[in-house]
Parts: sequence; C-alpha cells; structure tokens
Amino acid sequence: MAGTKVIVWVVRILIIHNHYGRYATGGEANVMEAEARLLEEHGHTVMKYERTNAEFDDLGIAGKFRALRQVSWSEDSYRAVKKIIYDFKPHIMHVHNYWFLLTPSIFAAAKDLGATTVMTLHNYRLICPGGQFLYKNRPCELCLDGKPWRALWRRCYPGGSMIKTILSLRLYLASRKRKFLSPWVDAYISLSSFAKSKHVEGGLPREKIHIKPNFMEDPLQDREVSPCGENAVFVGRISPEKGLKSLMKAWQGIKQPLTVVGDGPELQEIKRLAPKNVEFLGEKSRAEALQIIKDAAFLVFPSVLYEGFGLAVLEAMALGRPVLASDLGPRREIVRHGETGLLFRAGDPKDLREKALRLFSDRELCVKMGKAGRKQYLEKYTPEANYQTLMGIYQKAINSSKISGMS
Repeated sequence: MAGTKVIVWVVRILIIHNHYGRYATGGEANVMEAEARLLEEHGHTVMKYERTNAEFDDLGIAGKFRALRQVSWSEDSYRAVKKIIYDFKPHIMHVHNYWFLLTPSIFAAAKDLGATTVMTLHNYRLICPGGQFLYKNRPCELCLDGKPWRALWRRCYPGGSMIKTILSLRLYLASRKRKFLSPWVDAYISLSSFAKSKHVEGGLPREKIHIKPNFMEDPLQDREVSPCGENAVFVGRISPEKGLKSLMKAWQGIKQPLTVVGDGPELQEIKRLAPKNVEFLGEKSRAEALQIIKDAAFLVFPSVLYEGFGLAVLEAMALGRPVLASDLGPRREIVRHGETGLLFRAGDPKDLREKALRLFSDRELCVKMGKAGRKQYLEKYTPEANYQTLMGIYQKAINSSKISGMS
C-alpha cells in the first residue's frame, strides 16, 4: 500500500492542551490559541479540550495521591477524550501538551476510535525528562542516551522541584516505553530543523516529523518599517535560563541604553547587576511590547536555552528590526548571521558586547538587516504561509493513518 494516497478534506479539528498553570498564557498556549483562530478563520470547525495542572492544587490528599499514581496513564482522561472523539468525530486530533493530567492515555483513546492524531513538539520532553536540555544554565544532552536516572539527583525539572522531576521522569519513561507514542501519533510537528534532528537522535521516527515554525499576524498594517531607534531591547521572562546576567555584564561597556521588558524570579538580582543605562519596564501587554520593539534599534535574545522558537525573535523580524541572538539551538535557522541579525557565543559577555557595538555603530547595516528580517517574515512566518504548511501536515497524517489502517 506504499503508493496509496488518500484525499480527505479536513473540516473538524479537535485541539487538546494541558495548561501548566491556571489557564495562564504562555508560549505553548499562545501558539495553540493562534492556530485555533487560524483554522476557524479558514472555515474549519474547531473544538478545544483544555485542562490545567492547577486542578492538582485543588485536590485533597487522596485526590493528589491518585493523580500522582495516574501520571503515566489516566483512565479518566482516556474516557473523557474517547467520549469527545465519539461525539465530535474529528478529522484530526491535534495535541499541543498532555503533561501531566491528560497523560499518554489520550493518544490511545484516539487510536481506539480510529482518529488521526497530530502532536506539536513544543519542547524536548519526549527525549529529555527536564524538557529543556538544560543543566545549571548550560545545554545538556546526557539523557539522549536513554538513561534518564541522573535527572533525579540533578533535579532537572525547571525550578528544581523534586516532585515535578519525578512526575516528568515517569512521563518520560511512559512515553519511551511506548516508542515515544509513535504507534499512536500519525504526525509530529517540529518547530525547526534543529529540533527535528534532536528528536530523531533521541529515537523518534524521522518520517513522522514535519517542520512547521510558529507564526504571527503582521504587526505592520501599513507595511512600512519605521526608522531604527537609539536603544536595544530585551523582551521575555527574567529567569536564569534567559541569559540576562551575561547581558548585564556586556552592557557595562556600552553607552547606548537597553530596555528590559518582562518580569520573573531573577528580576531583583538583575536590577542589582544592571548599569545605569538599563531601564526596566516590567510586564507589558503584547501591543505595548511590540511598540517598544518597533521603537528600538534591535532586539537582544541572550538565552542559554536551545528554546523551541523564540516569539520575540519573530516579532522583531516582522517589525523590521535585526536580532542579536545567542548561537544556540534553532537560532541560526531563524537569524541569518550577517543578513537578518548577528549571532554571538552564548554566555559570552565580551562577544555580545562587540556585536551590539557593531550594530549601534553601523546604522546602515542595522536598517539593512531589519529589512531582510522583514522580508524573511513575509516569506515564511505569516498566518497564510503557516496555514498552508499545517494543512499539508494534516493531509500527510490522514494519508498515513488510512494507509496504516488498511495494511
């Protein structure tokens, strides 16, 4: 049946997401919501099934113990999703996150009813218990060897929680035991070639992983790129993995101002390290953050994480602003060094400073890179481009699912 092609028009999509907090916004949730709107705007019927890990906090002792026992398989989630699929009859079940209340059981529910399943790999959780390939603010890929037990004594889950590390490890082992859910998942969506290569190295089937980056609505309705400002800007969570300590060290030798937008657990320490020409604005609405990026000369993205797909980088490109980013993970795919921005060695304040001074001193280069970034956004990261890619992945998943069912 290798040459069989099944054509099915995708009309009904069931989108599933397990929120980390109390339906809080965040990278994964924002992508999920944006994709749901995009599908609805193109005439598809979308149903969302959402849970939140905050439900765990509301349980009594007996309920929490039961939830912990069910973290690798929840009969409740299995039955709930199976009923939704039976009633809604989706052409596609698209899962963004199942950690930890939904559990891998939801994929079995879809398989049992013959539903085609797509899963977005927003992070590296299937191949790394901590989900980030990070240890002590440095990239770490030790668990790619399939021996994850070191994650326990390293407390690899973000924040160092032993309970959440154990939960994450149990989910990792449950998915690995089931071949990273590949018998149940018809197609995985990877945000970059880099992320795809890591998942393949970790054991996922290459042929099932399809690349689709994130997208955003065009923030420049008049399509005009404004002149570069006089300052650089950082937008994001102020936490250790975002690289702000290196950024503050780098700015000790820079006269031009830096604007920091965001909040997080490291805010007070970063303020103490900051020179006088660094301004902290705190949390801002997305519209306000976009305006701040638009008014700047360039965006700084100093993260020491591989990251999935930095939304701030995409926002800067859409606004016609070059990006100064750490050379880790998929950044070199998104930021073309010397063309749409500059890359510096992650965690190296000296290299960061030199590249920032180069952008400040050469306004013509800054403008040229910003325009190239804007062009790249229009070619690859608009809603329409993303929709076409997503539909192609859905069709491939359906073809794979039907062929598998006939074999």
